Amino acid sequence: MAQTKVATRYAKSLLDLVAEKGNLEEAFNDMTLVKKTCSENRDLVVLLKSPVVNVEKKVSILTAIYEKNVSKVTMLFIALITKNRRESALPEIADAFIAQYKVMKGITTAVVTSATVLADDAKKKLQDLVQKEVGGTVELQTEINPELIGGFILRIGDKQLDTSILNKIADLRQEFSSNSFAKAL
Repeated sequence: MAQTKVATRYAKSLLDLVAEKGNLEEAFNDMTLVKKTCSENRDLVVLLKSPVVNVEKKVSILTAIYEKNVSKVTMLFIALITKNRRESALPEIADAFIAQYKVMKGITTAVVTSATVLADDAKKKLQDLVQKEVGGTVELQTEINPELIGGFILRIGDKQLDTSILNKIADLRQEFSSNSFAKAL
């Protein structure tokens, strides 16, 4: 919980700074890169959390990784959080920054999970449906889960619409198990 508060505060500080300087899109791309790098490289995350590696070494490693790929403001920010001994929160800061950026820009993320790959026209229909419902810009992410058998699960924030066959089977099981007539037979 404390790590999340720290990440949120640092992300907000960076967001305010880059918005003021007019580098919002550049910083968003930088934080997306940081998130991607951390999610794909477990060793980097372990290094960031390691108390054995000193601050100077961490700064030099992060500089070698990001210096040519991110803006100067982002690089200074990464060096600052490392010097403040908050480098272990870098992946969470990147996540929090991206989330706050999307809120600022009015972007809603919807996740659709289906049994198979959705056709482009189905994705477009779902995106239009969500956009009509929530307004603003909608970013549709897709996931595949063959266990659903058919249908889909659509998640927007804390709301979920489950039209999967797996869910319908579970509902039928529940209905049959609570049916007193079926038990009497």
